[in-house]
Parts: sequence; structure tokens; C-alpha cells
Amino acid sequence: MRKRTVECLLVMISLFLFLTGAAQHKKRADSFFGFHFDFHATEKDRELGKNFDTTLLGEFLRRTRPDYIQVDSKGHPGYSSYPTKVGYSAGSFSSDPLRIWRSVTQKFDIPLYVHYSGLWDAKAIHEHPEWARINADGNIDSTKASYEGGYSTELMIPQLKEMIDVYGIDGAWIDGDCWSTGLDYSPANMQSFLNKTKLSYVPKKSSDPGYQLWTDHNRDAYRTYLRAYIDSIHHHNPGFQIASNWAYSSMMPVPVDVPVDFLSGDVSAANCVYSSAFQARCLALQQRPWDLMAWSFFPIDFMAGIHSPKSLVQLQQEAAQVMAMGGGFQVYFQQNRDASFRIIDVEAMSQLAAYCRQREPFCKDAAVVPQVGIWYSLYGWKQKNEGVYGWSSHMEGITSLLLDNRYSVEILMDHHLQKKMEQYSLIVIPEWEQFDEKLLQQLSDYVKRGGRLLVIGAAASRAFSSWLPVKFEGRDSLLLLNAGSEKAGGIAGLKTRWQKVIPSNISETEGRIYAQCDYRYATQYPVATVHPLGKGFIGVVYLDISSAYQQYKTPVLNKLVADVIDRLLPERDLYVEGSHKVHVVLTRKRRSTLVHLINVGGDHANKSIMQYDELSSTNVLQVKLHLASKPGSVKLQPEGKKLSFKYKDSYLYMKVPPVPVYSIIEIKP
Repeated sequence: MRKRTVECLLVMISLFLFLTGAAQHKKRADSFFGFHFDFHATEKDRELGKNFDTTLLGEFLRRTRPDYIQVDSKGHPGYSSYPTKVGYSAGSFSSDPLRIWRSVTQKFDIPLYVHYSGLWDAKAIHEHPEWARINADGNIDSTKASYEGGYSTELMIPQLKEMIDVYGIDGAWIDGDCWSTGLDYSPANMQSFLNKTKLSYVPKKSSDPGYQLWTDHNRDAYRTYLRAYIDSIHHHNPGFQIASNWAYSSMMPVPVDVPVDFLSGDVSAANCVYSSAFQARCLALQQRPWDLMAWSFFPIDFMAGIHSPKSLVQLQQEAAQVMAMGGGFQVYFQQNRDASFRIIDVEAMSQLAAYCRQREPFCKDAAVVPQVGIWYSLYGWKQKNEGVYGWSSHMEGITSLLLDNRYSVEILMDHHLQKKMEQYSLIVIPEWEQFDEKLLQQLSDYVKRGGRLLVIGAAASRAFSSWLPVKFEGRDSLLLLNAGSEKAGGIAGLKTRWQKVIPSNISETEGRIYAQCDYRYATQYPVATVHPLGKGFIGVVYLDISSAYQQYKTPVLNKLVADVIDRLLPERDLYVEGSHKVHVVLTRKRRSTLVHLINVGGDHANKSIMQYDELSSTNVLQVKLHLASKPGSVKLQPEGKKLSFKYKDSYLYMKVPPVPVYSIIEIKP
């Protein structure tokens, strides 16, 4: 009898661990590599689970050994891909797909997360129009829920609790939430705005007085909604891991003030090697575990499942950009329309997993060493963004240009800049026109004490006119123009905004604007100037170059900006020469210094090419790194190959073999 009681107790404990997720070994903070699957079920999807081959899934998990799996539970159409008792299920079921995913992942001791569409839920709004977000014209948004109202309390929270209790899921990746926000003119939201501001009206257009107050109110309302559902789920299960896709990223450049367990985003556009580099830098300093998801395909018809898959080398390049910044990496595949696991290239994914695992010891928990910081101005972002969250920024082109010039770059949001400004050799202002005045004063003090500042942009330059000994002529305007110099290697034709200035006799200039694409037709107007300011220096590029660089790269722009930076920083900590197709990240992990070298060749920026499976190695690279003392060991990782080096005048000199995709120099004292 006693034996039977003990057996029953053990069964009850096992069931409790299963249902609460307490058996989970890896939280998101401990994770590095995973896979995501979804398919956004609809009412037309039938016999879900019918063709689910657990043997295929088991073989995939055995060979790739991810830290977690994310699978579909409810997509934007609002139909659940499991037989829910709370919400609205897809057409019909042959078996329970979520139960199958849970059963197989549990056998491999792999945490299971669900993909769940948040504010975007067409079915819920159809059934409950009173839950809908209201547009400025008074009509309901037929697919998006209001921040206030019954959607989260009557559907979203109960449904997440259902999956925790019935399936023992370990976490949720909430999609269609942060990035699908919009201004909500629902009665409850408008009334709370009026109560808070004491205004007598709610602005409808960006030109209306108080519009900025209204957008800020909606941002507050979203974060209140986000906090409410996370707090509720954490109260139900404290170990449950939850994130809102793109929250606290480039699309939401604010301090993390809600208890999300991790940050994440999915990079789906073309040119993902560069997009991943940008987005990783927007997440890396947010003081939460974070990862980025690479789509494994280019969608031709998303809902029909017609894709052009990416090659292994494309995914390796994207992974490199994320891992070098200390983030985790996951890959997205669609499920079949019956929710089953789709046959994929297991060999390629096994190789990708091995590639990431080999570099994990040198990437996970490493910290980027401050070098060049790009200011992501929250104030400037708000002036350009008339919506709530979800709009990224114009900064990506300038970030790409600096990375292509082989600088180790970080992106500093306002709260990062305020705390870390003095740590950076160079701060870059990327075409912002308006700034927080307190931070601007702090920046002025930074330069006068010896800091270096580079301002890029036609209108941005005017914001710093009082700092500059140049004469501004007229206002900036959008023009077709020729910019360059013989020193920069040529003249580039551009269509961009430009500000005319006349340099003073103390101005150092870089480049010229040309009346013709001919060196004989140089005007008096420089592309850039450099000036002393206190003990520091300020450089200004009088052109908008971010969008231009995104659309059509030219080495002339790279060289012009590099020449300006060389004047600002005649001595830097890190130099990498030998290839224009390499990105560089400088990090530290414990006592090791690490130089990450990423091959960014390939046709990822070519919109006419969806897949390439060959990547030429870089040339041999010459690396020069400032180091306080001679190192005890220099190795190329993950191979563990010793590198010969020379140490002279506080600089370490290394010759690095051609980089196939991603190599790491590990330097130990």
C-alpha cells in the first residue's frame, strides 16, 4: 500500500512539473540556438495533424539539438491550430498537433514555445467588434484589437493559460503585437487621454495641436497592455518565458520597462545580412536575453507556402551578424497547412547547428568593447514617426556604411548614450534633426572634454550650426549632384538632400560638390568639414547618405566618410585591412579579447537573386589592435589554430588567413 502511495506521489510530481514547465532546463537566457515553425491557421485548414510524421521530427531534433522549439498556436487570422476550448479553432482536426509537438520535444528534453498572434486577430474582432481598435475616421480596424477592452482579458490571457495547463508549454513568442500597434480612437482610450491631459479634444492629424501627446499616450497604453498580460501569465506560472516580437528593438527604442523575459525579432526582408547586423545592434544593449530569427526562405506566396529557400551559407552569414554581437539565433520554417512538421534539409540544418555551436563559447555572454557609437535619438525618432511602434528608422544605411568601413559599431539609444557616452572614441549623429536638449548638452560637454563627434545629414548639420565656424547658404534641398574627390577615388552621382556651406579659414575640408562629373568643375562647397571644439573635434557631412547608400552603394561614399573619421580619429584601437567585404566586431569575454571577422560578400543585396550557395573567401587580412601588454596566446577560432603575431608600441599586429564566412581571433593575456 505504501509503495502504491509513493508511486502515485511520483506520478503527481511528474504531472506537476509537466504542467508548470518547471522541468525546463534552459530558460531563454541560457539558450543560443533554436527553430521556429508557424503557418497562421485559417478556418479553411482541415484535418490538422493528419500527416504529422513524428519520426521525421524526432530525427530532425536528434541531429540539430536546438535549445528550444517554437511552433504555431494562433496566427494573425485568429484561428488556433490546436483544439482550443477558449478561442476559435481551425477547420477540423485528425489529431492534436500541439500535443504531438509537446510529446516529441519532451522526449528530447527540449523546451517548447508557441507562436501566438497578439493584437492582430481577425477572427476575434469579427466575433467581438467591441474589442476592436478604432481608426481616426471612427471605423473599426477589422483585424487589430484595442489596448483596453476584453481582447486580452477574455481571450489572450485565458488561451495562454490553457496552453500552459493542458500542454505544459514553456513560453510564448507573441507576434503581431508591438509592430502592429496603431493609434486607437476607441472610447476608453480617448477618455483616458482626455482625463490625463485635460485637453478638450483628441487630435486626428499630425498637424493638430497635441498630436505628440496623443501618440505618446498610445505608446503608454501599449506598454500598459503588455505589462498586464505578462504579469498575469507570470502570476499563473512564474517560470513561463515570454516575449513580444520586436518590443524594445529598433521599432521601440525605449528602456525595457516591462518584465519581458527575452527580446526577439524576425528579419524577413531582402539583404538580411545587413538587416541582421543593424537589428542586432539595436537589441544588444537592452539588458535582456535576446535573439534574432532568420527566415529560411524568401516568400513568393506566404499563405500558399510557395517559397524560395535560402542556402546554408546565407543563413550562416546572418547567424554570424547576430552571434558576434552576443545574441542567440533561430531559424524560421513554415509548417504544412495541416500543422505537421515539414520535410526540410536536415543535413543543412545540422551543419548550421554545428556552425553556431562551434562559435557559441566565443560569442555567448561576450560584451562589445565600445568604439564607435551611433546615436538612435528617441526624440528624433518621435518627430519622424507619426504612429505608435513598429516603424524602424532611417539609420540602417549609415550603419551599413560604417560597418563596410570595418569599424566596430554599436547603436546607442538615448538611455544608453546618457550612461555610456564617455566610453566611445566616436559618436555618430545619423541624420537626426531634433534631439533631447539635456543629451545634446551632455554631448557638447563630451566633445569639449576631448570627444569626437561626426554629424551626418543636410538638415542634421543645421541643428549643429552654432557649433560650427562655417557659413550656411540657404536651406537644404533634394538635388541631383556629384560628390567626391580624387583622394576618395572618384566622383559619385547622387540624388539626395544637400546643405551648402562655405568653410572658414580654420576648417579642414573633405570632398567637393562638382558641377559636372569632372574634377575640373569643382565648386567651392565641401562634402564635409572638420573643426576643433574645445579639446575635441566635430566633423560634419552635409549630405543625407543613408538612403542613398541603401539604394546604390559606392566606394566613393565609403572613402569620403572614412577620410573624415581619419581626421577625427588619427589613432584608433582596431584596424582591419585587406578586404572591403568584411565586418568587424570587437568584444571581451572574461579575460579574452575577441575580434570577430564576418565575410559579407555574396548577392544578398541583389533583389533579383533569392539564393546563392557559393561565397568567395576574403583576402588575407591585416589586423592591428591596441593592447596594453603583449598577449600570451593568439588563436583563430573555432579551429584553435595559433596565429603568429608581432607586438610593438602597444599594438598587436596579426595576419589572418582568408575568412570563408566567420572567423574569430581569440587573444588571451
